[in-house]
Amino acid sequence: MSNAYVQLAHGYLTAVQALDADVLSTLIAPTAKAQFLPSAPLGPLGELKDKDGFLGNVRLLKEKVFKDGVLPMEVLEITDASAAGLVIVHTKAKDAFTAAGIPYTNEYLIMLWMDEVDGELRITRIQEFFDSIAVLNLGV
Repeated sequence: MSNAYVQLAHGYLTAVQALDADVLSTLIAPTAKAQFLPSAPLGPLGELKDKDGFLGNVRLLKEKVFKDGVLPMEVLEITDASAAGLVIVHTKAKDAFTAAGIPYTNEYLIMLWMDEVDGELRITRIQEFFDSIAVLNLGV
């Protein structure tokens, strides 16, 4: 049986695949910070974001970038480092397409820091590493 940290990470992954900003909002702490990396080639997309900025990016991806507003992924590995308040997920896009119908491939390393916030476990920090060239080709 997985622990609460891993369960929260699974909830995050499910919401990310659906590009569901409303569900993500319930999983992420109000003061959370998020960043897409490597930041240098990404320009504004790679800047550190607060919760609202991150959710805005998710909404943009759903509405304008991905076909049917979803980003299907295959989870390759989940590393439970919950003793340090962290879960690390290695995943890749699977059967994903851009809004224009072009196949989209990318690989991700997602680091989710978690802590108790108002008595509930929430994601407090997100760092997502991916192939920046693939993302830049999306025109985001």
